[in-house]
Amino acid sequence: MAVSTDSPASPAHDTPPLWSRFKARLRASSKSKSTTNPQFDTRPPLLPSLLPLVRDEHAPNLPFQGWTTVTFPPPSPALPTPHPLQRASEELFEASRAFFALPFSEKEVWKTKLGSEEGWSRIEGEKEFITLRTVEGTPEVLKAAARAYWNAAGGLLDQSLGRIGESLGLQGAAAEEGGLRRYVGPCKKFQERDGEKTATMLRLFRYEGDERKVVAEPHSDLGLLSLVIGDTPGLEVWDIHTQCFFPVEKTYDRPAASLLVGRQLERLSNYRYRAGGHQVKAYGRTEAQASTSPSRQPLPNYRYSIVFVLRAHESVIVDTDMLTTQITGKFEKPIKEVTAGRFYEQIRNAHFNININVEEREEQRKRVAAKKAAEGVNGSG
Repeated sequence: MAVSTDSPASPAHDTPPLWSRFKARLRASSKSKSTTNPQFDTRPPLLPSLLPLVRDEHAPNLPFQGWTTVTFPPPSPALPTPHPLQRASEELFEASRAFFALPFSEKEVWKTKLGSEEGWSRIEGEKEFITLRTVEGTPEVLKAAARAYWNAAGGLLDQSLGRIGESLGLQGAAAEEGGLRRYVGPCKKFQERDGEKTATMLRLFRYEGDERKVVAEPHSDLGLLSLVIGDTPGLEVWDIHTQCFFPVEKTYDRPAASLLVGRQLERLSNYRYRAGGHQVKAYGRTEAQASTSPSRQPLPNYRYSIVFVLRAHESVIVDTDMLTTQITGKFEKPIKEVTAGRFYEQIRNAHFNININVEEREEQRKRVAAKKAAEGVNGSG
């Protein structure tokens, strides 16, 4: 996983068109009302609530920036082996490398009509990835490791939502079906059969890394919470202080992951937790890799990544009256008698998908922008 002893690099800029678009969206949102701009928020402060595996000094980043670092504990007499989630991620990285090393003909078997929402996909020049939703829809080489990782990550994010609910002053937030945890349901467990599929997904990526470039353009995830672990640095998060992308994974001094707020949680918290902007960048070959003898064919420089995306269980009814406290304040746009599935569709239709081919992505981006312009709303990716 991404571990670096390097000192934090200066905020990294991606290609000007992408960076300019993202910055413009942030500038537009800063003109909105206090519920969407924490700089001018007059609501009571969040209540203290410790997030699992998050250091105290990192915790404030989650509501304010939309991202924070999940740090695995070092070995100790009490815990001589790696943390269960860390161990599960190491096993899944190994299985992931084995899967992506298969010939295209064997990976293409796992293509589905759902595109990026399930099965194997490839975007030439950027990445290939497989989206897992059930054990039945998972290649044999990945099944055991994916099941262990999903259940460990699902448990962590379920617990995190409980703590987030406590910070918002929600009654019974820590209870299994209380507060924000009521939106998790069966999503925290890897379901066996396709008929039991949930909205949540596990994505395994192999990014191309020979050249320095953006391989996942700026965006925010659409669900509740996302957990990202890379085997080498590449994830960059939007820093609202510097108005630049910050290469967070380059700052890790021991095994760690990144926790990101999605747009569903942003809305359900009435913008007390803002969606975390991020991108993925390939940093190109190191000097040692570049100096490989011309007589030897250099190995591809890949970055492997595990992304667990927790989305609200589709059948749960969303009612923001149940989520209203002094800390959330009154919802300017209440949501009532809408399923979480419909709620997600409304969010998805307002954004473009970064995990489709470049031409289709650009067309989708234009349609979203045109729709929002017609509605008098600022677009976002």
